[in-house]
Amino acid sequence: MQSRKESGFSLIEVMITSLILAVGLLGIVALQGIAKKSLADTDKQIQASFLARTALEELRADTRWLTANSSDAQNTAITDILTHAASSASISNMALCRNVAGTVTIAVSWQIQNTASSSGAANGATCGVPIDPTVSKRRQVVLTSLISEAI
Repeated sequence: MQSRKESGFSLIEVMITSLILAVGLLGIVALQGIAKKSLADTDKQIQASFLARTALEELRADTRWLTANSSDAQNTAITDILTHAASSASISNMALCRNVAGTVTIAVSWQIQNTASSSGAANGATCGVPIDPTVSKRRQVVLTSLISEAI
């Protein structure tokens, strides 16, 4: 009697292959979640950069704040100029702050996704100070420029 050669896969081989395939697919699914979160953060950073650049350009274009007689008049003029940029920031759940002392600093901050809410930086000397994201759960974009006269 001749022995037959068995062909096909054993149950153990099929189970090991299934396990390797499952681990690989779970890794891909986990990477999709990380990529989605990174994409959302990058989108917020792009929006914040655009808002900060827009605010600086508005201050460059309208220089009536440079010729203000007092700091109160200067703050009022800056607030009037940046009204649109600040409203755009609040619509996007961002906070815009400014500091005008020799140089103009514009900072736009936003809440890190899926964290408890915290407030953005206030106008003045604290505007543009680096944020520790582990403490405040916020990120920011800071632009600093010297504006001395009209463009």
